[in-house]
Amino acid sequence: MITAPLIRHLRAIAYRDALAEQLATRQRVLDGGGDELLLLEHEPPVVTLGRRGGLVDGPALARLGTEVIQTDRGGLATWHGPGQLVGYPVVNLKRLGWDVSRIVRHLGATMKSVAESYGVTDVWYDDARPGIYVDGMKLGSIGLHIHRGVTTHGFALNVCCDLEGFQAIEPCGDATLQLTTIARQTSVRATVAEVAERTAELFVAAMGS
Repeated sequence: MITAPLIRHLRAIAYRDALAEQLATRQRVLDGGGDELLLLEHEPPVVTLGRRGGLVDGPALARLGTEVIQTDRGGLATWHGPGQLVGYPVVNLKRLGWDVSRIVRHLGATMKSVAESYGVTDVWYDDARPGIYVDGMKLGSIGLHIHRGVTTHGFALNVCCDLEGFQAIEPCGDATLQLTTIARQTSVRATVAEVAERTAELFVAAMGS
């Protein structure tokens, strides 16, 4: 039987503080503690680079006051900031009996279900470019790091964020890729806190399926 993770709502938090929280959580899980899902939004905005790096417009990001931080997650460059829901699942894959592809698909399925629950239609998940898409635009991204079978980093779902920061990077290594948000795709207006609550419910519900 799969035990549901502890859901922790961290609200708005700086990237480096959230990273420290992830690492502390990972240690608890490695020490035998239960899995956890951290839900938050990053403030101030930040651009993170994956293990393979990523192309960014440094001067443009400097004008926006956006720091660029190298990380150990998969993927390339992406933006995080207010109006975007970020989820960091810190889970023991060995204990769950899951491989990496399963957790990645689980995150994609969760984001897809969340977007559809707010009325976004024709959402699809791309296994080759992990994330969810609508009308050829990216709505949510996935990038993980695995250490001794425990995950860190996770997913980012664009709820109602300003997309200007994405214009100063090559998102996910694709200069032609456009981004969108739940707010742009539907007339429903939801806060990140509201979407976080729904995400928690759907994340847990899908674990048993």
